[in-house]
Amino acid sequence: MKQKKAIFIRVMIISSLIVIAAVVIFVKLLIVQSNMAGSLSQNDPVVALREIDTPRGNIYDVKGNLLATSMPVYTIAIDPSQASETLFSNNYRALAQGLSAIFGDLSADQYALKLLQARRSKKQYLKLKSDVRYSELQEVKKLPILRKGRFKGGFVYTQYSNRTKPFGYLCNRTIGYGRAGSDVGIEKSFNEDLKGKNGLQMMQKINGGIWKPLSNTQDIEPVPGSDVYSTIDIHMQDIAQTALLRTLEKFEAESGSVILMDVNTGAIRAMSSLQRTKEEKYAENFNYAFGAAYEPGSTFKLASLLVALESGKVDTSTVVDTKNGVFQFYDKKMKDSNSHRGGHGKISLGRAFEVSSNIGIARTIVDLYEDKPQEFIDRLARLGISNKLDFELLGEAEPWIKNRNDKSWSGVSLPWISYGYELKMSALHILALYNAVANNGEMVKPYLVDRIQTGEQLVMSKSVDVLKPSICSTNTINILRDLLVGVVENGTAKNIYSEKYSCAGKTGTAKIAAQGSYGSEYRASFVGYFPADKPKYSCIVVITKPKKELGFYGNIVAAPVFREIRDLLFAEKPVVVRDMDGGSASDYVGLAHEINSIHKVLEYTTNNQMASNSLIRSNKSDFESVLVESNLMPDLSGMTPMDALFVLENLGLRVELEGKGKVKAQSLSVGKSIQKNQLVILRLS
Repeated sequence: MKQKKAIFIRVMIISSLIVIAAVVIFVKLLIVQSNMAGSLSQNDPVVALREIDTPRGNIYDVKGNLLATSMPVYTIAIDPSQASETLFSNNYRALAQGLSAIFGDLSADQYALKLLQARRSKKQYLKLKSDVRYSELQEVKKLPILRKGRFKGGFVYTQYSNRTKPFGYLCNRTIGYGRAGSDVGIEKSFNEDLKGKNGLQMMQKINGGIWKPLSNTQDIEPVPGSDVYSTIDIHMQDIAQTALLRTLEKFEAESGSVILMDVNTGAIRAMSSLQRTKEEKYAENFNYAFGAAYEPGSTFKLASLLVALESGKVDTSTVVDTKNGVFQFYDKKMKDSNSHRGGHGKISLGRAFEVSSNIGIARTIVDLYEDKPQEFIDRLARLGISNKLDFELLGEAEPWIKNRNDKSWSGVSLPWISYGYELKMSALHILALYNAVANNGEMVKPYLVDRIQTGEQLVMSKSVDVLKPSICSTNTINILRDLLVGVVENGTAKNIYSEKYSCAGKTGTAKIAAQGSYGSEYRASFVGYFPADKPKYSCIVVITKPKKELGFYGNIVAAPVFREIRDLLFAEKPVVVRDMDGGSASDYVGLAHEINSIHKVLEYTTNNQMASNSLIRSNKSDFESVLVESNLMPDLSGMTPMDALFVLENLGLRVELEGKGKVKAQSLSVGKSIQKNQLVILRLS
């Protein structure tokens, strides 16, 4: 009995322990289930409405060239622990060689070492490359180990959208960026149009963390972003930006900007601002063209002369005594640029403008307005140059002209304002004034976006916005236009005069103030328009802090940039060439990208018989004719990307560029038959 009782007690104890354990496990299960249910319902639901990204709209230039687009790109990675020992050991070096061949960022040995170290440390995720294009992804999928897929080879890739600018650095700041918190340019100002609206879709989470779409009436379709068509002409942008960069490098300047604008409409065809970086290169880090206000110097003399002429008390024949190039207003001396040569003496007011005499303009304004300086300031304000232009891009600098009631007004304020000091203007404001003179007195608002479209539906179309129907009388406009031509033909800018390419404009050379005084640093500028008789484009060039010993005057530093832009745009017109027998004329297509090549192109086409379907290509220091057939692939080797794009797009082909420089290779061989919308890949040197 004692033995049975002991067995019974042991059985009861064991049974009790089992029951207790079962209860504990059951309670634990309830707790875990409750926690998981709460977690799933709040943070990781099995079924939920999830946001669907919508494609961002594209940005185009005025001719439909793509300036910015969203491209699908990929991040590729590997879980080195997934592959079997045999698969990994036998193939990781071949994989490394393949990755190195495709991307070229690391050597095969470097890739192999990364893979081996990740495998030995049992790393489950090793990122191999970001920003991988779709074509590269397809090549990667064929590589050893990775071709086995996710579960056997550990290959993992994720897709995301990357904003791409097909023309690279061209117009970079104006197009802008789509970076969170630091957007600028068109991307920022027209973000609401470009971004569209994300949709919502009911989705179910399945194995592997993958979300599967479900059919549901609550789904909201995404609304694609609208496309923005800018007024920029990327070819003109290339010409203007290249000319600006060349000059900045030549004079080792701190920064510079250029704007090219359509006279009649105010449409901006090119706008660039370059600044020297710590690496002694130039980049678009800030848009000085409209975002910085500065003392313009002599380019402001146009406004002063306009006010003086409109007063009716002086004309261009009025004689003004500039003395020996030095004249004292109260306690300050004013100098003309040629004061060391004895000055200009007594000259007409018109001639004072052409030779940019500070004293000539200042004495004229002081004689007219010394007793009523505020009247002069008010007349300047009526021109519209003291108001913001309400430009489309954010960050427009506000102009400022010292007022008579300003605490810092002094006896020298009036003469100094008359030739561009004690006031601040942006390059865009100065250009708007000169553009009005070119446009027969009508001041139009500069603009950068032509229209916005969603598919074929027009969302917004820009029309010419007239700020002032007339800034002054027609007689004054005609006088000013003659004087601006005189500046180029007989004045300070005669170094850019050309018998073939007419233009009008004004030079400017201003000292830069620092800590309340003017030192030895300068800002050189030139602003004008061309052709002189029937203006089509207005342009301003501003170069800040060129090295003084290399040159700092507006005619030496800034005007040649204007000249290069003028000549290159003039040279684009088809040149008529008579055949050897004096028969009918035929045209050629040719773009000269080097300023010293223009006359060589003209000489070549004059001395060589040209077919109507041929173009000119530079060949080292010479030129050669290239025949273009409408259904055959031409030879593009050695061409610049802009020239190659021009030829292929006119043949109806789609183009993809790889690399930088000139064309080194083309995916379609020379002479091969081509079809409309066929893709051609150009590899650059």
